Amino acid sequence: MKLQYAPSDLLARLVDDLRLAEAGSLASIDFAEAPILFAHRVIPQSVGILSGIVEGHPKLRSGREITTSQVFYLDTEQGVARTLSRWYRLDGTVVRRYQ
Repeated sequence: MKLQYAPSDLLARLVDDLRLAEAGSLASIDFAEAPILFAHRVIPQSVGILSGIVEGHPKLRSGREITTSQVFYLDTEQGVARTLSRWYRLDGTVVRRYQ
């Protein structure tokens, strides 16, 4: 049996973005096309995910409440989050935060 959760190029982009974030270089990332999550909240599960009303997602209808895939990076001060597949802009309205 073979199981591949994500293609290597997707994982490579995630690692590149996490390295930029760790280096404090978020300014070098273009967030203009990143979907926005309104009224977002962190959902505590075995891994962190976000829930919120999405706008501008390339595959999901705007105005729909969604849950994301696993969150690998979250910076509420900068208003951004990185999941496996993409960056999200956060509207700043945190419904509930978990530690």
